[in-house]
Formats: sequence, structure tokens, C-alpha cells
Amino acid sequence: MESCELIIGDLEMRCLPQSSAIASLSAIVLFLASGCGTSKIAQCNSVINIANGVAEEAKKLTNEGQTKESQAMLQAADVIDKASQDMQALELSDETLQKFRTEFVTMYEGISKSTRTFVEAFEKKDRPGLDASLANLQRATQPEQELANGIVSYCQGN
Repeated sequence: MESCELIIGDLEMRCLPQSSAIASLSAIVLFLASGCGTSKIAQCNSVINIANGVAEEAKKLTNEGQTKESQAMLQAADVIDKASQDMQALELSDETLQKFRTEFVTMYEGISKSTRTFVEAFEKKDRPGLDASLANLQRATQPEQELANGIVSYCQGN
């Protein structure tokens, strides 16, 4: 049983080494049983599970980002919107994870908006609009690697 795994874009990282997964699971059970609230590890898993889910679903819908089908791009934007809502709905007591959540939500909102603008320009055959929306999309996805590395490092305790 793995404790968590982060797959965003081409980045694939484990949150905790396999050997500590059982110890972490035991710690989570003890922490929750004591009535002290949700542990950092459980909160990490919640954020990471949403990030993994949206990345995998968007990759699948867009054929690893290679699709030229506007409907697939819009479906991916819908998935990203849902991930943003799911991320916002998480109850996180850990302040650092709250910051990560905010950054993920901001990134997801930017990606979704840029994707929709790109599709609109694509369907209108608006070359300047395509170029602008592509630049916006690239800016929106820029924090992805840093966010992924940051949350993995934090959740591992580094």
C-alpha cells in the first residue's frame, strides 16, 4: 500500500518511502482515533489525490496534450474546473497545505480559462487570439513543476 503519489504532467513522485507507509498509516489511525483532527499526511493525501486525478484525466482526455479536438479540450477544462472546486472544498488545518491549495486552485483556474479562450480562438481561426491564449496557457501551467516538487517535499518532511 502506498501512502501517496504525485503525478503532475511528466512528474511522478512518491510522497513517502514504501517502508514508512505502514508506520504512517498507523500514525494516521492513532491520530484520528485520538480525536485531534485530520493529520498532515491525510491532508497531504487529499491534496495530492486531487492533483493526480486531474492530471491523469486531462492527459487521457487530450491524448497527452496532443489532441486537436476542441471538445476534448473543453472536457479537460471541465475536469480542471471540478478539481479546482474539489480542492477549494478540502478542509485543511495545515497552513502550508492551505497555501499549496490556493496555488493549485489559482493554477487550475488559469489553465481552465486559458484553455477555453484557446478553443474559442481555434474555432474562430483567430491566429492572434490563438497565439495570445497559448502564451497565457503556458504561463498558467508554469507553476506546475514547482508546486509538485514543493508539496512532495513538504509532505515528505524535507
